[in-house]
Amino acid sequence: MELTDRFTVQADSPTVWALFWDLPRIAGLLPGCEGVDAIDETHYRAHIVQRVGPFKVTMDLDLEVLESEVEKRVVLTGGGHDRLGNRLSLSRLALELAPADGGGTDVSYSMDFNLYGRMATLGGSVVKLEWDIGITLADCLQVVVNVSRSLPLKVD
Repeated sequence: MELTDRFTVQADSPTVWALFWDLPRIAGLLPGCEGVDAIDETHYRAHIVQRVGPFKVTMDLDLEVLESEVEKRVVLTGGGHDRLGNRLSLSRLALELAPADGGGTDVSYSMDFNLYGRMATLGGSVVKLEWDIGITLADCLQVVVNVSRSLPLKVD
């Protein structure tokens, strides 16, 4: 399955980029994400607990950064599974930042992934959930950026 979305954040690219790499903050913006840990400079683990239809899915997603161009683009791959046999294979997640017309930063993402196990039977429901996550992320990013203008971003 493939998902794409685009939204604008009223902040410059360096601010938005810094926010994406502030792992505790970004984890707090993603529904169901209980945390993201840096393993090393290119490997991360996200702990996800999410209700998908009638299923409660708990899994660690191992992610690897394949490409990164500071303040412009990052490409990830990865996957994970839960103890019930549900599996997520993330072939590619690309996130791109660009100056927006009229100010701010356009954020676009495309995600190519496959689901296996009982979760896969929900196909369309999962896609709808992912679109909702994009909308939620856009709103939450703007709130965090607004608050961050008075509080410094912590970036490790």
